[in-house]
Amino acid sequence: MSKVNKVAILIDGGFFIQRFKLLNKGKYPVKKDVEDLIKDIVTKINAKSGINSEDILFRSYYYDSLPFSKTISDASGKKKIDFSKSYIYKQQHSFIYSLANIDQFALRLGELSFSGWKIDAKDKSKKVKPDFRQKGVDMKIGLDMAWMAGRNTINKIVLVAGDSDFVSPMKLVRREGILVYVYPMGNHIKQKFIEHSDFILK
Repeated sequence: MSKVNKVAILIDGGFFIQRFKLLNKGKYPVKKDVEDLIKDIVTKINAKSGINSEDILFRSYYYDSLPFSKTISDASGKKKIDFSKSYIYKQQHSFIYSLANIDQFALRLGELSFSGWKIDAKDKSKKVKPDFRQKGVDMKIGLDMAWMAGRNTINKIVLVAGDSDFVSPMKLVRREGILVYVYPMGNHIKQKFIEHSDFILK
């Protein structure tokens, strides 16, 4: 009789969208793209486990911030900008809430704050752009990993992320006997991720 393992998939939304757009010529993802991502991860985990183990999805968690919706003054201070009226706001808002309809799925939403105006050094046009900062997203991922380790509800965690800030919770869950997988979506994998994970899914 094969062993059944419960799997939790933790998706860093900012990382996922960035990698998805890079791999798909700038296309913005839709709900089906996230569903396909989850299916691909479960398939790859089962392939790693072999015939004596069956991996089933416990739940997928998606971490991101809702798009900025406030009205602020532009960089010159002469004009007001209502971000809730922008196409980007409507696109991101619609996408995030469409994910709530996915089976065995949980949204974990942080906040997006405006920190001022900046010039992106990589942008040749040198246009001034708003500087937005996420609050609470990485912390929610770490807390959920610690909660899962303490409740003994799952056997495996898959991180769809590229931030080495997750190394501490990775160490914690591994000490509790949970296997940690990293799904980098073709991104360069930092050495710390390799050292503190059990498998890299390619």
